Amino acid sequence: MNLYTYYRSSAAFRVRIALELKRLSYTSIPIHLLREGGRQRSPEYAARNPAQLIPALDVDGATLTQSLAILEYLEETHPRPALLPADGIGRARVRALALSIACDIHPLNNLRVLRYLGSTLAIEEDRRNAWYRHWIDIGFAA
Repeated sequence: MNLYTYYRSSAAFRVRIALELKRLSYTSIPIHLLREGGRQRSPEYAARNPAQLIPALDVDGATLTQSLAILEYLEETHPRPALLPADGIGRARVRALALSIACDIHPLNNLRVLRYLGSTLAIEEDRRNAWYRHWIDIGFAA
């Protein structure tokens, strides 16, 4: 397995944690999101992942994207050790937390969103940081 990753990506970190917990062998391929305008935009990476996002996991000739989909794949194909609790309520709670982070918190503090706020909308850094903190606080308070 090849994991296309970036050291500061929380989405990629989720996948790295799961791969390590499950003791699965993989090769980490760094894709720097800032150098050269973002290496995820290179033609080579865009051919692999048209969304040009991190992470991507190559498995048996297929490229999987979106961290939660990758986590589900790993859990289904390598059930031990389990990432989810054995009981249904516990699994639902873990999924709710994961979805809160992936759907409610992460999209609002994503690098491309923060760049858009600064460069396209010309929002000053202190106001951008206040916006960022506001949504992070609401997300984690839930």
